[in-house]
Amino acid sequence: MKKSLALIVAVMLLLSLFGCSDKSKADVSGVVDAPDKISTLDEAKISKNPNIRQKSENVNGMCYAITLEEFTHNYNEMLKETGSLDMINPKGWKMLGSPQDDANGTEYQYYYYDADKINLTASVETKTNYIMNIGLGTTMSNFVSIENEKNNSDAILMKSAVMAVAVSGMGIDEVDTIQDIFYRTTFENTNELWYNGNVYALSMNEDKGDSERSTMLFRTFPISEDVKENWGIDEYESYVANASQITTNAN
Repeated sequence: MKKSLALIVAVMLLLSLFGCSDKSKADVSGVVDAPDKISTLDEAKISKNPNIRQKSENVNGMCYAITLEEFTHNYNEMLKETGSLDMINPKGWKMLGSPQDDANGTEYQYYYYDADKINLTASVETKTNYIMNIGLGTTMSNFVSIENEKNNSDAILMKSAVMAVAVSGMGIDEVDTIQDIFYRTTFENTNELWYNGNVYALSMNEDKGDSERSTMLFRTFPISEDVKENWGIDEYESYVANASQITTNAN
Protein backbone atom coordinates (compact mmCIF):
# COMPACT_ATOMS: atom_id res chain seq x y z
CA MET A 1 0.00 0.00 0.00
CA LYS A 2 1.34 3.41 -0.96
CA LYS A 3 1.92 5.89 1.83
CA SER A 4 -0.03 9.13 1.62
CA LEU A 5 1.83 12.40 1.19
CA ALA A 6 0.55 13.51 4.60
CA LEU A 7 2.02 10.51 6.39
CA ILE A 8 5.35 10.71 4.53
CA VAL A 9 5.75 14.38 5.36
CA ALA A 10 4.60 13.79 8.94
CA VAL A 11 7.32 11.17 9.33
CA MET A 12 9.81 13.72 7.98
CA LEU A 13 8.61 16.16 10.62
CA LEU A 14 9.03 13.50 13.29
CA LEU A 15 12.62 12.94 12.19
CA SER A 16 13.57 16.60 11.91
CA LEU A 17 11.39 18.40 14.45
CA PHE A 18 14.06 19.57 16.87
CA GLY A 19 16.98 20.08 14.56
CA CYS A 20 17.94 20.89 11.00
CA SER A 21 18.17 18.37 8.22
CA ASP A 22 21.54 17.17 6.98
CA LYS A 23 20.03 15.21 4.08
CA SER A 24 21.44 15.94 0.63
CA LYS A 25 19.02 17.72 -1.65
CA ALA A 26 17.38 16.24 -4.69
CA ASP A 27 18.60 18.00 -7.83
CA VAL A 28 16.06 20.63 -8.87
CA SER A 29 18.54 23.19 -10.16
CA GLY A 30 17.71 24.74 -13.49
CA VAL A 31 14.06 23.71 -13.26
CA VAL A 32 12.46 26.51 -11.28
CA ASP A 33 12.86 30.28 -11.61
CA ALA A 34 13.09 32.58 -8.61
CA PRO A 35 9.52 33.36 -7.47
CA ASP A 36 7.77 36.60 -8.27
CA LYS A 37 7.23 39.01 -5.39
CA ILE A 38 3.64 39.37 -4.25
CA SER A 39 3.47 41.92 -1.44
CA THR A 40 4.13 45.61 -1.01
CA LEU A 41 4.91 47.61 2.11
CA ASP A 42 1.60 49.49 2.04
CA GLU A 43 -0.56 46.34 2.21
CA ALA A 44 -2.58 45.51 5.31
CA LYS A 45 -0.59 43.96 8.15
CA ILE A 46 -2.88 41.14 9.27
CA SER A 47 -2.57 39.96 12.87
CA LYS A 48 0.90 41.49 13.29
CA ASN A 49 2.14 40.58 16.74
CA PRO A 50 5.86 41.01 17.54
CA ASN A 51 5.35 39.33 20.95
CA ILE A 52 4.03 36.04 19.60
CA ARG A 53 7.36 34.29 20.18
CA GLN A 54 7.29 33.07 23.75
CA LYS A 55 9.82 31.33 25.99
CA SER A 56 9.17 27.65 26.50
CA GLU A 57 10.71 24.70 28.31
CA ASN A 58 10.88 22.72 25.06
CA VAL A 59 14.22 21.89 23.44
CA ASN A 60 14.11 24.96 21.18
CA GLY A 61 13.55 27.27 24.14
CA MET A 62 10.65 29.01 22.38
CA CYS A 63 7.18 28.43 20.96
CA TYR A 64 4.61 30.50 19.07
CA ALA A 65 1.88 31.76 21.42
CA ILE A 66 -0.80 30.92 18.88
CA THR A 67 -3.19 27.97 18.53
CA LEU A 68 -3.89 26.01 15.35
CA GLU A 69 -7.29 27.70 15.07
CA GLU A 70 -5.74 31.17 15.35
CA PHE A 71 -3.01 30.24 12.88
CA THR A 72 -5.60 28.95 10.41
CA HIS A 73 -7.48 32.25 10.57
CA ASN A 74 -4.28 34.25 9.98
CA TYR A 75 -3.18 31.94 7.16
CA ASN A 76 -6.52 32.22 5.35
CA GLU A 77 -6.67 36.00 5.70
CA MET A 78 -3.15 36.37 4.34
CA LEU A 79 -3.91 34.06 1.43
CA LYS A 80 -6.79 36.37 0.54
CA GLU A 81 -4.36 39.29 0.47
CA THR A 82 -2.13 37.41 -1.99
CA GLY A 83 -5.08 36.59 -4.24
CA SER A 84 -5.16 32.88 -3.42
CA LEU A 85 -8.49 31.13 -2.84
CA ASP A 86 -7.01 27.92 -1.39
CA MET A 87 -8.34 28.46 2.12
CA ILE A 88 -8.22 25.75 4.77
CA ASN A 89 -10.89 24.70 7.27
CA PRO A 90 -10.04 25.00 10.98
CA LYS A 91 -11.82 21.67 11.50
CA GLY A 92 -9.65 19.94 8.90
CA TRP A 93 -6.66 19.37 11.19
CA LYS A 94 -6.15 15.73 12.25
CA MET A 95 -4.05 14.24 15.04
CA LEU A 96 -1.23 11.87 14.14
CA GLY A 97 -0.46 9.29 16.80
CA SER A 98 -0.33 9.94 20.53
CA PRO A 99 1.33 12.81 22.41
CA GLN A 100 5.10 12.52 22.82
CA ASP A 101 7.76 14.14 24.99
CA ASP A 102 10.73 16.00 23.58
CA ALA A 103 14.23 15.73 25.07
CA ASN A 104 13.32 18.33 27.72
CA GLY A 105 10.15 16.49 28.74
CA THR A 106 7.72 18.90 27.04
CA GLU A 107 4.69 16.99 25.77
CA TYR A 108 3.47 17.76 22.26
CA GLN A 109 0.97 16.42 19.72
CA TYR A 110 1.45 16.10 15.94
CA TYR A 111 -1.25 17.39 13.59
CA TYR A 112 -1.58 17.35 9.81
CA TYR A 113 -3.91 18.88 7.26
CA ASP A 114 -4.46 17.38 3.80
CA ALA A 115 -4.94 19.95 1.03
CA ASP A 116 -4.75 19.85 -2.76
CA LYS A 117 -1.31 18.35 -3.58
CA ILE A 118 0.18 19.81 -0.40
CA ASN A 119 -0.28 19.28 3.32
CA LEU A 120 0.41 21.23 6.45
CA THR A 121 2.00 19.67 9.54
CA ALA A 122 2.32 21.06 13.05
CA SER A 123 3.56 20.11 16.49
CA VAL A 124 1.59 21.63 19.35
CA GLU A 125 2.38 21.74 23.06
CA THR A 126 -0.38 19.83 24.85
CA LYS A 127 -0.14 21.96 28.00
CA THR A 128 -0.54 25.35 26.30
CA ASN A 129 -1.94 24.40 22.84
CA TYR A 130 0.77 26.65 21.40
CA ILE A 131 2.56 25.78 18.15
CA MET A 132 6.18 24.64 18.39
CA ASN A 133 6.87 23.85 14.74
CA ILE A 134 4.87 24.09 11.51
CA GLY A 135 5.55 22.95 7.97
CA LEU A 136 4.20 22.70 4.44
CA GLY A 137 4.95 19.58 2.42
CA THR A 138 4.63 18.50 -1.19
CA THR A 139 6.12 16.11 -3.73
CA MET A 140 8.95 16.93 -6.12
CA SER A 141 6.69 16.28 -9.12
CA ASN A 142 4.16 18.83 -7.88
CA PHE A 143 6.84 21.39 -7.03
CA VAL A 144 8.40 21.41 -10.51
CA SER A 145 5.12 21.18 -12.46
CA ILE A 146 3.60 23.98 -14.52
CA GLU A 147 -0.18 24.47 -14.40
CA ASN A 148 -2.09 27.11 -16.33
CA GLU A 149 1.24 28.46 -17.58
CA LYS A 150 2.37 29.15 -14.01
CA ASN A 151 5.10 27.43 -12.01
CA ASN A 152 3.70 25.43 -9.10
CA SER A 153 6.91 26.26 -7.25
CA ASP A 154 5.88 29.92 -7.09
CA ALA A 155 2.61 29.06 -5.35
CA ILE A 156 4.24 26.54 -3.00
CA LEU A 157 7.04 28.89 -1.94
CA MET A 158 4.50 31.69 -1.48
CA LYS A 159 2.18 29.51 0.64
CA SER A 160 5.15 28.34 2.70
CA ALA A 161 6.08 31.97 3.32
CA VAL A 162 2.49 32.88 4.19
CA MET A 163 2.41 29.93 6.59
CA ALA A 164 5.59 31.14 8.29
CA VAL A 165 4.44 34.75 8.51
CA ALA A 166 0.98 33.78 9.77
CA VAL A 167 2.36 31.68 12.62
CA SER A 168 5.19 34.02 13.68
CA GLY A 169 3.26 37.28 14.05
CA MET A 170 4.94 39.14 11.20
CA GLY A 171 3.11 41.47 8.83
CA ILE A 172 2.28 40.46 5.28
CA ASP A 173 5.03 42.79 4.05
CA GLU A 174 7.51 40.13 5.25
CA VAL A 175 6.15 37.46 2.86
CA ASP A 176 8.61 38.35 0.09
CA THR A 177 11.58 38.05 2.46
CA ILE A 178 10.50 34.66 3.79
CA GLN A 179 9.73 33.49 0.28
CA ASP A 180 13.29 34.38 -0.70
CA ILE A 181 14.64 32.50 2.32
CA PHE A 182 12.77 29.32 1.37
CA TYR A 183 13.93 29.73 -2.24
CA ARG A 184 17.55 29.89 -1.07
CA THR A 185 17.18 26.82 1.18
CA THR A 186 15.87 24.98 -1.88
CA PHE A 187 18.38 25.98 -4.53
CA GLU A 188 21.50 27.21 -2.76
CA ASN A 189 24.09 25.58 -0.55
CA THR A 190 22.13 25.75 2.69
CA ASN A 191 19.21 23.83 4.18
CA GLU A 192 18.27 26.35 6.85
CA LEU A 193 18.57 30.05 7.67
CA TRP A 194 17.80 32.16 10.76
CA TYR A 195 15.82 35.37 10.51
CA ASN A 196 14.16 37.53 13.16
CA GLY A 197 14.17 34.82 15.84
CA ASN A 198 12.98 31.98 13.62
CA VAL A 199 14.56 29.09 11.72
CA TYR A 200 13.41 28.47 8.15
CA ALA A 201 14.40 25.04 6.88
CA LEU A 202 13.88 22.58 4.05
CA SER A 203 13.85 18.86 4.77
CA MET A 204 14.02 16.37 1.89
CA ASN A 205 13.03 12.71 1.74
CA GLU A 206 14.49 11.43 -1.52
CA ASP A 207 12.87 8.46 -3.26
CA LYS A 208 15.82 6.86 -5.05
CA GLY A 209 13.50 4.69 -7.14
CA ASP A 210 11.35 7.56 -8.40
CA SER A 211 12.64 11.10 -7.90
CA GLU A 212 9.23 12.60 -8.67
CA ARG A 213 7.87 10.94 -5.52
CA SER A 214 10.54 12.56 -3.35
CA THR A 215 8.96 14.79 -0.72
CA MET A 216 9.84 18.31 0.40
CA LEU A 217 8.94 19.92 3.73
CA PHE A 218 9.28 23.69 4.26
CA ARG A 219 9.08 24.43 7.96
CA THR A 220 9.61 27.16 10.51
CA PHE A 221 10.05 27.31 14.28
CA PRO A 222 11.33 29.83 16.85
CA ILE A 223 14.54 29.27 18.80
CA SER A 224 16.13 30.95 21.79
CA GLU A 225 19.40 32.85 21.54
CA ASP A 226 21.19 30.03 23.39
CA VAL A 227 19.95 27.45 20.90
CA LYS A 228 20.87 29.71 17.98
CA GLU A 229 24.40 30.06 19.33
CA ASN A 230 24.75 26.31 19.89
CA TRP A 231 23.48 25.40 16.42
CA GLY A 232 25.50 28.02 14.58
CA ILE A 233 22.86 28.60 11.90
CA ASP A 234 23.65 31.25 9.29
CA GLU A 235 21.69 34.48 9.59
CA TYR A 236 19.77 35.37 6.44
CA GLU A 237 21.16 38.89 6.05
CA SER A 238 24.76 37.73 6.55
CA TYR A 239 24.26 34.81 4.17
CA VAL A 240 22.91 37.10 1.43
CA ALA A 241 25.69 39.64 1.95
CA ASN A 242 28.33 36.93 1.77
CA ALA A 243 26.78 35.40 -1.34
CA SER A 244 26.72 38.83 -3.00
CA GLN A 245 30.39 39.41 -2.10
CA ILE A 246 31.39 36.04 -3.55
CA THR A 247 29.54 36.87 -6.79
CA THR A 248 31.22 40.29 -6.95
CA ASN A 249 34.68 38.81 -6.41
CA ALA A 250 34.03 36.16 -9.05
CA ASN A 251 33.25 38.87 -11.59
